Amino acid sequence: METALVGAVIAAGAAVVAAVVSWFGAFQNRRTADRDHAWRRLTWAIRRAETQSEYDISKTVLERLMNVPWAPKPDRNLARRALRRHRFESVRDREPEAD
Repeated sequence: METALVGAVIAAGAAVVAAVVSWFGAFQNRRTADRDHAWRRLTWAIRRAETQSEYDISKTVLERLMNVPWAPKPDRNLARRALRRHRFESVRDREPEAD
């Protein structure tokens, strides 16, 4: 009887550990997928030039990446800096040249 009880306790403990490990793996997998998605959107948005038809969309993508709750803070900060650079380049390109 004691042996069966010890075996059941060990099996229950192993099941709990397996569940925790499985949950953590799924959490990490989802987080990795979210970061990959955010990275692809960010790099796509940065590559758009003002002369391309997607320019307005890329600005919107950067603005939205700054505020998505699932993106990690470093990614949101990167989107913020990229948008600042995006806006700066468009202003710099429009400045009249002094002759």
